[in-house]
Amino acid sequence: MQDRIQLLNVAVDIASTGMASEATIDYLKTEGSRVVYFLNSETLLTLGEDDALRETVESCNLVLPGTASVNQSINDVLGHRRDAFFVESYFDALFDYVVETGLEVLVVAQTKERLQSIEEHINAKHEFITLSGICLQQQDESTSHIVNEINSVAPDVLLVALEEKTQLELLEKYRRQINASLMVFTGTILYNRVVSEAQVPEKIQRLRIDNLYKWYRKDGRIRSFFSNIRMKMKIKKHKNEQES
Repeated sequence: MQDRIQLLNVAVDIASTGMASEATIDYLKTEGSRVVYFLNSETLLTLGEDDALRETVESCNLVLPGTASVNQSINDVLGHRRDAFFVESYFDALFDYVVETGLEVLVVAQTKERLQSIEEHINAKHEFITLSGICLQQQDESTSHIVNEINSVAPDVLLVALEEKTQLELLEKYRRQINASLMVFTGTILYNRVVSEAQVPEKIQRLRIDNLYKWYRKDGRIRSFFSNIRMKMKIKKHKNEQES
């Protein structure tokens, strides 16, 4: 699938939820290793300043919007609202297929707490899924060691839920060495999805600050806020330059 648009000089797929999930499931039906990368505004800004990393990400089979801000920015650049893409529905379709076919999923997360939260969240919706995990903090903090741990499992689906810098390094240096049929680089998407859907404590509910509480708990909330602003300003500037 190569129906892409340039977003801050990065080629991003404009596929709908159905098209993206169907393509991903097709990857699991064929031989070879495939890669899906979910972008946020911070990553887009980083790739715009690093040609080598940009080319690495663009070489992935699917480059998809991982946040509402990036998703909306694609529509802004297109100049119209495309067929909708929903991250949650994409993963639901992927996990449903994984359960149906008995495939094995391995999650790599930054901390033990995040790994546990992600695993519990996936299991709650897909209770028969075969799921295991690796916590970066339990290792020696090197990406090469992560690769050895992954290859000892050789999962059908690898979910990489690490900080952007770490997972970009993992992709750039070790993509060809990782033994997994499908690699999905999610960044903070999975953990923040856990936070968004989690039950808010009763005392917080009484204060009527549920949304503020969830925003505070999300990973990289301040960094993402300013990255979103920078991304939108750059896109607007580029659009104005093209029109003039």
